[in-house]
Amino acid sequence: MANNELVAPVTEKPNFRSYTTKSGKVLFKPSTEFAIELSHNNQGFCLACSATNDGVEPDARGYSCEVCDEHKVYGAEELVLMGLTF
Repeated sequence: MANNELVAPVTEKPNFRSYTTKSGKVLFKPSTEFAIELSHNNQGFCLACSATNDGVEPDARGYSCEVCDEHKVYGAEELVLMGLTF
């Protein structure tokens, strides 16, 4: 690849997809299957960077992310209830 070629960021993977909020911010949401897996492992999902975080309660909302420090980590069941899975 030449130095002047741009590589588009990956915004879709089997476990999550990107979406744009009304304010224009790009966030991520997990698949329902991945949310179930997160729930079994006591993990949460960061809507800002798509990272998984350990030790997150199923009903967690707005926890601080271990990776990006945004307060966008939600418990798996909470994501499903909020309609933030696909």
